[in-house]
Amino acid sequence: MIDLNLVLLPLFGLLIGLLVSMFGGGGGGLYVPVLILIFGVTPQVAIATSLASVLPTSVVSSISHFREGNVDIRTGLILGIGGVVGTLVGAVIANLIPPVLLEKIMGIFTLIMLIPMLRSLVQRQQKMKELNGENQEKTTLKGPKRAVASLFGVASGLLAGVFGISGTPPIIAGLYSLGLPALMVVGTSVFVLIFNSLAGIGGFYLLGRLNLTLIILLGGSAAVGAFIGPLLLKKINPNTFEKIYGPVIMGTMIIFALGLIIA
Repeated sequence: MIDLNLVLLPLFGLLIGLLVSMFGGGGGGLYVPVLILIFGVTPQVAIATSLASVLPTSVVSSISHFREGNVDIRTGLILGIGGVVGTLVGAVIANLIPPVLLEKIMGIFTLIMLIPMLRSLVQRQQKMKELNGENQEKTTLKGPKRAVASLFGVASGLLAGVFGISGTPPIIAGLYSLGLPALMVVGTSVFVLIFNSLAGIGGFYLLGRLNLTLIILLGGSAAVGAFIGPLLLKKINPNTFEKIYGPVIMGTMIIFALGLIIA
């Protein structure tokens, strides 16, 4: 008989890769619950598999977005370096705080990050009205704003190290609230997650928590989905995507945060 996991894991990976490459991130927040709740993988192995699977997804998606001009390399590098630092610090913190308390903290932190995103959403919608539907120019972060952005990178790394997720919310919140257009936010965010993933892989490799079979089945198919996602984005009008991006991302973050707090 064929093991259904050999079929379902690649399917879930393909879907996750498709979604995160279109809306930003590496998929860590989806990998962990899928592995634990559906496939019965232990939390430790699920976390390690998640961070490892994020790497091919992020790399492929970053390349695709870079070709479309949706990646701010300099800003991404600054957030990425902060992410490495945060990931290493987060791994230490994770050993000091009970798992249940960590979930509550993560939920509250995610809700707090919605505040600057909501303020930026209102400002951007107003700007779109003033432009009367004209295409927005791509915004590049400069000077002090890059320093502020690095803090979001550290926060992203902390989430990756503490909770075993890719750390997408702070990256998206930072890039979005600091003024980058939605398409640039998506492309730059997946580029930053490469650094979080590499730091996580190194840490969990030393702990002996990597399952290569799970990584290949889930991460390989996710990379295919990550390649397709940016191609689909080319068919969507930038102004239309700008209108739906903020509400969709914030709605998802609210559900995610409340689920962690209530659980």
